[in-house]
Amino acid sequence: MEDSGPSRENLTWTEPQMDYLVQLLVEHSRMPGMKSVGGLKSKVYTTIKKSMVDKFGPEFSKDKIKNKLKYSKPNLTVMKEILNTSGFGYDPINKLFKSTPKYGVTTL
Repeated sequence: MEDSGPSRENLTWTEPQMDYLVQLLVEHSRMPGMKSVGGLKSKVYTTIKKSMVDKFGPEFSKDKIKNKLKYSKPNLTVMKEILNTSGFGYDPINKLFKSTPKYGVTTL
């Protein structure tokens, strides 16, 4: 008998998977009516899960996506604070934070 419940195996996320997840989250968060008080609506996670499965395979579930976001959120909060500080920016090609020379470091 086949188990249809969520897998308890850990999922190791690759950089392309994370990049695609972030892209999907940004796209869906900008759509009217997709946000609720606590974040994104449940149907958004269902749509994101389907897109992740279509692109990367069946190991993705709504729970695994939400879990990844829960553990990534503290890092994203720090990055957002850095980007909101005057003199800092992000280089999407090299995937690095950039700063003006007055801070002494030009890449982070």
